Amino acid sequence: MVERRGPDPNVPDKEFLYQLHMAYKPVLGTTELAEKVGMSQQAASKRLETLEEYRLVESDKVGNARVWWLTDEGRRQLASEENDPSSQ
Repeated sequence: MVERRGPDPNVPDKEFLYQLHMAYKPVLGTTELAEKVGMSQQAASKRLETLEEYRLVESDKVGNARVWWLTDEGRRQLASEENDPSSQ
């Protein structure tokens, strides 16, 4: 039986930004991002939609999948958190 992960509210938003930043591909699918951060696909999708509302990520539908990428604002946010010792 496959273990299903539920949403983990302790996964910080910056983990999504970091995974998109470090990806070797220009975009990542929702399922791939969910696996990287340890959340269910549904929970990751909701979190990504919120990040998109804040314009930290953007998305597009490709076939039956949604792909995500980091915006310039998302890069700035990630860089400012990495340079802020209080966010560690």
